[in-house]
Amino acid sequence: MVVDASSIWVYTYTGRLHLNPRYPGSQAQLSLLNWRCISLGLDVLAIRDNSETSLLHLFDLIPGASRQYEPQSLRAKQQLAEIAACRAGNSEDQFIAFIDNNRELYISETRNLSGGSSNGSNDRLINGNDEIHKIGTQLTAIKWASETNILVGVHDSCYSIWYCPGEGAADPTIIALTTITLDTAEFGKHVAIESFEDAVITFRCAGALLPVNVNIYCEVLHRSLQEGQWQQALKICRLAQHTSLWATLAAVATRKHQLQLSEEAYSAALQIDKVCYLQHLKTLSPSSAEQMAENSLMLGRMLEAETILLHNRKFGQAVALALRMHNWKRALEIAQKHQGDQLDVDLVQRVLQERQRYLKALQRDEWDALYLSHAVKEENSSD
Repeated sequence: MVVDASSIWVYTYTGRLHLNPRYPGSQAQLSLLNWRCISLGLDVLAIRDNSETSLLHLFDLIPGASRQYEPQSLRAKQQLAEIAACRAGNSEDQFIAFIDNNRELYISETRNLSGGSSNGSNDRLINGNDEIHKIGTQLTAIKWASETNILVGVHDSCYSIWYCPGEGAADPTIIALTTITLDTAEFGKHVAIESFEDAVITFRCAGALLPVNVNIYCEVLHRSLQEGQWQQALKICRLAQHTSLWATLAAVATRKHQLQLSEEAYSAALQIDKVCYLQHLKTLSPSSAEQMAENSLMLGRMLEAETILLHNRKFGQAVALALRMHNWKRALEIAQKHQGDQLDVDLVQRVLQERQRYLKALQRDEWDALYLSHAVKEENSSD
């Protein structure tokens, strides 16, 4: 990648021009670009908009992709201080991490799996559709490993290594199990990350370079998972017998729909609730809409799970999913929209009954204006 006074240029290793990314106001912002606001990943180029520093532009580097010229936009609640696109994996496992001005660390997939469209580009908002997840606080710098999706970040007096930041981002328990934090008191103050090549992190402090090794078992595990060698990955976890390895294997296996492997990994990591949930998944018809929706739900993709059910005309299950998530507004919207498609079940009445049970359990009167109107209609009809 080359940035000059006229534009941004991305070349292949053979010297052929691959991409010349442009976005509104890009020419005027070239002089403001630095390593904190532009990041080149394996198949994505991420650029922070300096006129609106909470906005991130994602350009696809895959040949022929539409996002080469119509970038996807990711909008944060706060201004972004630093961004980093991962440099390893495959096209399905690409992530973007960024630190905002509150020094909080967020991570998201570079592929928009369930977002909408806005002004010709996809716009995503933190906590807007559960695609962007917070995984750390008080960070000053971050860097991805060169060969695996392992992330390192520096705090004021310590540093953290996330062994499964992408696949486990939707589950705080997995993040806690796969994150280690180590003290940097022996390094001194003002520690910076110089590089993260293979399994060696190099810190710079007071002009000195300080190499630190990450868990070599986790490095080898990630390489095996990238190549789809599931049995090899299982052997590594059984050999090392470390909770972080089992949790990493469980998160990746769940994402790749390897339910049997995922169940064993969660069991070894003592995540009994997830084992029970996976056993429930295995009782559903393989590759059915219900199983795919439940698997998406386990991955934290609630909007994707709902879309799968609606696309397969499982309107009753979609309403039930919204009720399980206590998303009362969305449950009523789906019920009203698809009431005529379910002749054997009154979806609206089902939602209202569940709402009454919920209020009775809380010992409260109705306060939502959306449901108050239905309560008034029921009173009028009874009179």
